[in-house]
Amino acid sequence: MTTSDGPLVGFQERAVWMGDPILTLADLWPDETRAMIVGLNPATKSVEIGHYYQGASGRCQLLRLADAGLLQVPAQGTFFEEAALTAGVGFTDLVKRPTRGEGDLAPAELARGRASLMDALRAREAPLVVCVFRQPADAIMGAKSTVGFQATPTPWGGKLFRMPGPFERADRVDDQMRALKVELQSV
Repeated sequence: MTTSDGPLVGFQERAVWMGDPILTLADLWPDETRAMIVGLNPATKSVEIGHYYQGASGRCQLLRLADAGLLQVPAQGTFFEEAALTAGVGFTDLVKRPTRGEGDLAPAELARGRASLMDALRAREAPLVVCVFRQPADAIMGAKSTVGFQATPTPWGGKLFRMPGPFERADRVDDQMRALKVELQSV
């Protein structure tokens, strides 16, 4: 997806990614960061609409986070971002270039994205990072991650929670999301 000269909608942003102009989603950093939701990269559908997680898998993940108490379910016709930012929850991605799937990303993009993401998270000392998918969790931890809370803190001392995949077994989803809910109630 390349940039266009038309008006931006939602949280669209024109940017340059690895030397090429792109249309992507802006990083959304709350004034006081309580948590950051980190995805792999924006889906093309999400960029077209101008809002994070507009595909079926992404919406499923956001609804799980709402059920755990991190987000509020938005009113009909609205989106998660506004209320999330007010609650101290932001959105970003490991790679800024939108694609249809993870197979469309080159290793160099993942490495470049990791460096930028780590700098941004460290600068804001994000106390909780919620990775919607495996790849951003692996990149942040610098090693293979597991579903749920990671045993070691992030390099800046925060906690990292890797969500169960959208097609994970229901009992595993329930166990892990319950652990997130308990953690959110304790802070």
